[in-house]
Amino acid sequence: MPIAIILRRIAAGAFIALAAAAATITGSIVAGSLLPASAQAANPLDFRDALEPFGQWRQHPRFGEVWSPARRTREWRPYTVGSWVYTDEWGWYWVSEDEEEDFGWIVYHYGRWAFDRGFGWFWVPGDEWGPAWVNWRYGNEYLGWAALPPRRIDG
Repeated sequence: MPIAIILRRIAAGAFIALAAAAATITGSIVAGSLLPASAQAANPLDFRDALEPFGQWRQHPRFGEVWSPARRTREWRPYTVGSWVYTDEWGWYWVSEDEEEDFGWIVYHYGRWAFDRGFGWFWVPGDEWGPAWVNWRYGNEYLGWAALPPRRIDG
């Protein structure tokens, strides 16, 4: 299983204390200080032009207009090309690696991800900033996260 989904040897409840050791072993979690981005509301319409060069906008029957990244393998998942950094102000914060940094600042901090067999992974725009939109789970020496689904849009 990819290290981005499960980190071995992290005891339940020991996120911060063992983060430095996990970073040494896996490289996917970084302990330290990062200047956090400002939490701010955004207009999802502004994201359209910024994301257009890096993927495709399509109409989803449940969520309306959604965006999918281009040039990704079928096995690709959100929150896997980058690393977790712990900050005092925001807690765990997702930092995209170079190949996703042009769009990662939007899709990992605003809006939510979902998977559909017909669409693959797609991003639903949102206007609220967050350090990452994931749900954390831990236990039995494992730690993992999953992208939080979008809020239902009734129309």
